[in-house]
Amino acid sequence: MPRSCWVAVRRVTSVLCAGLALATFSAASCRAEEQTPQTEVKYLVFVHGLHVMDIQASYRLDNAQYGIGAHVKTAGLFNMFMKTDLTLTAQGRFAGQVVAPETFDSKGWSRRTNRHIALTYKDNLPQVTQLDPPETNREAVTEAERQGAVDTLAMLMGLLRQVRETQNCAMQEKVFDGLRLTTLSVQAGSEQKLPSSGPLDWGEAALRCNFVGQQIKGFKLSNEQSKLRNPQPGRAWFKRIGAAGFVAVRLELDHPKLGHITVLLDGAPRQFP
Repeated sequence: MPRSCWVAVRRVTSVLCAGLALATFSAASCRAEEQTPQTEVKYLVFVHGLHVMDIQASYRLDNAQYGIGAHVKTAGLFNMFMKTDLTLTAQGRFAGQVVAPETFDSKGWSRRTNRHIALTYKDNLPQVTQLDPPETNREAVTEAERQGAVDTLAMLMGLLRQVRETQNCAMQEKVFDGLRLTTLSVQAGSEQKLPSSGPLDWGEAALRCNFVGQQIKGFKLSNEQSKLRNPQPGRAWFKRIGAAGFVAVRLELDHPKLGHITVLLDGAPRQFP
């Protein structure tokens, strides 16, 4: 494998598992009411047109609470050179229109070792209860900076709930993954042409939401001039698909180092009791 491709896989793995890619809709148990169905989805991740990662996912979501998770794994031959195999889970509630996360957990193989990050929340403050191995080569994110931040999966559930209820995706969030602090700004969406490339044809148009994510804290101490400090613009398309309702069917992210990343829904969502 060319070194440039190997480096690309390594970097996109780090980006996606940090939560900067919006398509990590999720897989796990939930405390939502029994009548709330579980929705299962699968996404394919491409960098420079190369299939590098799969995301197996499911979630339960209602107006009061959510339970989500995801299995993120490098795909095909790339798994031999830069293995990633992570399981992410989270749960929380909604306070009116505001997402109120309670727990977040990410564990598995990433960046050449087994890793485990766990967060709990109290008074809108995420606390790191597990960080293994420690990463002492990063700048710390203070409590004041973390105040009001949510984890990646909580942000996704809040966005999906808002799209379902209002067909509008305008929101501002601080996102903390246990190491990095990111600001996310999503613009109000409108129905626009859906790019045709992908495993399935989802129709002519979908709700398109433009967003900008920017890491602001938690950089490695050696990366003072890192391009990751630059804003990362992207676009997400949401489509109403049968009983599953609105689902993200496509995401595009313009990464400052990798270039164009595309995430595609692979097959229609499935629902279970």
